[in-house]
Amino acid sequence: MAASGLNASTYDREGRSHVAALADYAMQLMEQMKYINEHSFNNFRMKIGLNMGPVVAGVIGARKPQYDIWGNTVNVSSRMDSTGLPDRIQVTADLQQVLAAKGYA
Repeated sequence: MAASGLNASTYDREGRSHVAALADYAMQLMEQMKYINEHSFNNFRMKIGLNMGPVVAGVIGARKPQYDIWGNTVNVSSRMDSTGLPDRIQVTADLQQVLAAKGYA
């Protein structure tokens, strides 16, 4: 799981540059998977689901503290991944509108 825009000091609410950065990251992951498959004679396949919205973030765990995020935004993103097609990036309608406004097809 990856998240962007969590840091208030770099969060760009109006321009939503963190959304574009996350989409770029997802596309680079897909390209890297192709490269790995071509050079290792494997056929790994990846599905990616993207969503945007509010989350709750924090550290949980007494013995092994871990930073984590929770909320409906995370749940929907997980569903986008699990219902997606291999070698594809599936996004919600809201995210698609933001990306389209930024020139993504």
